[in-house]
Amino acid sequence: MMDTIQEIFNNREIAIGIWAILTIVVLLFTRPARQFLRTVIPILFCRKFVVFYIVFISFLCAILYMLHWAKLWNSELLKDTIFWVLIVELPLFTKAIEKADGSHFFSELIKENIAVAVLIEFFIGFWTFSLAWELALVPISILISAIYAIAERDKKHHSIKRFISGLMVVWGFILIINAITGLVRTPEQFLNIDTLKSLLLPLVLLILNLPVVYGLALYNMYEQVFIRIKGNIKEQRKMKLQVLMFAGVNLSKISAIRKSLPETIVSCRTAKDLRINLDKVRRRLNLRIGDNYMKRSRYYIVACIIGFMISLFGLILANSEVSLKELVTLDFVIDVPRIKEILTYIFSTMIVLSVTLLFFAISFNKKQGEDISQIKKFALYELLLSSKHQESQLMEYPPIEDPSALYNAYVLNSYQIRSSCDKVLASYDNLLTTWEHESVTALQLSAMVLSDDFGINAENVDEYSFARFSDYYNDKVKTASQSENFNTYTNMVKTDIEKYSMRVKQFTDDFKKYYK
Repeated sequence: MMDTIQEIFNNREIAIGIWAILTIVVLLFTRPARQFLRTVIPILFCRKFVVFYIVFISFLCAILYMLHWAKLWNSELLKDTIFWVLIVELPLFTKAIEKADGSHFFSELIKENIAVAVLIEFFIGFWTFSLAWELALVPISILISAIYAIAERDKKHHSIKRFISGLMVVWGFILIINAITGLVRTPEQFLNIDTLKSLLLPLVLLILNLPVVYGLALYNMYEQVFIRIKGNIKEQRKMKLQVLMFAGVNLSKISAIRKSLPETIVSCRTAKDLRINLDKVRRRLNLRIGDNYMKRSRYYIVACIIGFMISLFGLILANSEVSLKELVTLDFVIDVPRIKEILTYIFSTMIVLSVTLLFFAISFNKKQGEDISQIKKFALYELLLSSKHQESQLMEYPPIEDPSALYNAYVLNSYQIRSSCDKVLASYDNLLTTWEHESVTALQLSAMVLSDDFGINAENVDEYSFARFSDYYNDKVKTASQSENFNTYTNMVKTDIEKYSMRVKQFTDDFKKYYK
């Protein structure tokens, strides 16, 4: 029995499974867990979710059948497929509902899954230790991760955090050495077509399942919009139809409506009112240079790729007596009958033309990207500079007990970033793409919250010196309600600094290409 299980799962997967089963069994005997299940199970199996499950499973089965038909999937990959659904796809559905509002979400999703880190993680995880070692290492890893997360939040535990960080580095080297040793000893286990299929399977399944993820995000957006439509039943039907005609399957358009619900949907009681508001949304979207500037070059690239694929398949079909399955699996023998020579010339010419135009389209896309990037660098110069400076000043632990350090690291910088965001959104709003606009808005909000905590007027903040701010800050701390180990004001400042720091890091990561 155990030998059969180990043929299917590696030792790490078996160890994780054993500990997961034990944890679930123990939790089922606790009252909170049983109450949680009684609450969650009816939600998970409500009518809408059941319909979604049926759609998702049917779509996934169709994809697997297609891959199996093309000899790219077999039963040996069933385990990897199930793990991918549980670990990647199901959390992705939640992420799509929360964050998907345009093409940027999906392009970033694909980039994450083709990163070098994914290949390294796959390589390291390919070789495992003995089952006894894995059974011991799983709970230890979870415990160490929990301790690290706790130590990261408090400065007094800094030495513990540093020690655990060192342990993680050492453990990383051990895993790499173990993987390299396994590769040297048995290279045939890793360097084969089955391993390549296992490596590429997550990316292939992700790309092929994107229509379901996109459809879920689209349905979620429409539901959020439709639920806010008011008026009599007849007018509601007309307004829903108008929204459908306006947005269709364009996630960005329905997202634009959802983000402006008060002035677009909530204020309407008739289809005539909604038509006027949708026209305003359409004009606003058409004026967004950031979203529209690259559309033409992307269209050229897609058209060239489609033309190349049609030409290639046409060339093969014109010179081969093969079935569709043999064509897809490249399992055919070329045959050149005279009657098809003219088609050969046509499709050969089309391939050359498609490839030539594709290179032109890519160059055009790159040139357009460079042009708009230069303009944005000029428009965002002050904000990019101030945010980069703020990132360099961020401290691992907010210095809430040291007003001088707080003033130097956060006070002046937060007011500067707030001012820079205001200028960008006031002057260059249309120059930004939708996701860039949201990133700047989020940074502006976090800087606004933090600067409001300090309570200094923006026009007067430069008048404060270290000493004056220290006196001002200490007075606010003393007058705030507090207990022996808790001060409401310093706790609020600490929390908002942590949120602000995360937002600054996110902004610099979002706009990293403009720093080059």
